Amino acid sequence: MTMSIVASRTLPKLRLRNVFLRRTDWTDADLTDADISGTDVSNASFVGADFTRTNLRGTILRGADLSGARNLTLEQLQSAVLDETTTLPDYIDRSKLTLAPAE
Repeated sequence: MTMSIVASRTLPKLRLRNVFLRRTDWTDADLTDADISGTDVSNASFVGADFTRTNLRGTILRGADLSGARNLTLEQLQSAVLDETTTLPDYIDRSKLTLAPAE
């Protein structure tokens, strides 16, 4: 009997695509290799969360608190939806991002 084994590193650690998770608490979450693309996490708290290689394409981060977030890149944020109420970590230059109009 032959078994096929898929290496765990090829699969996202967490996969929550295109779901509605507004006002949720992700404080200190380990989102390494997670795929939360297209998810609406408006007004959620990501304080201290680790975003290493997290897929944020189309993720709605309006009003989200990303202060203290770790390993978050401009490239990740450029593929997400942010507005002026999104709180960014100190190391991110807001002027390099395109913000969505307020709802």
